[in-house]
Amino acid sequence: MSDFLRNIRRAAPAIISASGFLLLAGCGQMNPPPPPTPVAFNPPSAAVAALPPTEVNRFHVGFAPGYAEIGPNGQSAINGAAAALQANPALIATLVGSADSDGRDQANLRLSRQRAMAVHDALMRTGKVKERQLDTHWVGDRRSGPNPAATTAGVSDRSVEITLH
Repeated sequence: MSDFLRNIRRAAPAIISASGFLLLAGCGQMNPPPPPTPVAFNPPSAAVAALPPTEVNRFHVGFAPGYAEIGPNGQSAINGAAAALQANPALIATLVGSADSDGRDQANLRLSRQRAMAVHDALMRTGKVKERQLDTHWVGDRRSGPNPAATTAGVSDRSVEITLH
């Protein structure tokens, strides 16, 4: 065996150790993932909250804590709202996603947005609703509008309220 190969053989463990160290050091230099993009509070206009109860029709889509998946009861509400929007194309549906007060403000805003968008998308998938008929908002665990009591009593904070007007 040549001297060159013997030297390589003796140096191999040191080269492998140094390579591993450099690889790990390089990983340590990687930037951590950026924090999630903040979600802004997006309440509906005060005019929607001020509508008299006799001039609106409301549907509610409830969600399990921490989730944005629509269950069978929620789909039934979506189908009812879609049928009403199809029957009267002049109607507008204001969707307001909300979350309960568990968790941080940004997490609740993000979850309420996911819920509102899930209902928005489900309404569009029915094929009965035009995009121009949907006005989508989210409020996290904050109550919207000048009159927070305007939300229907007994409705879960973990919901999307569909207001047809």
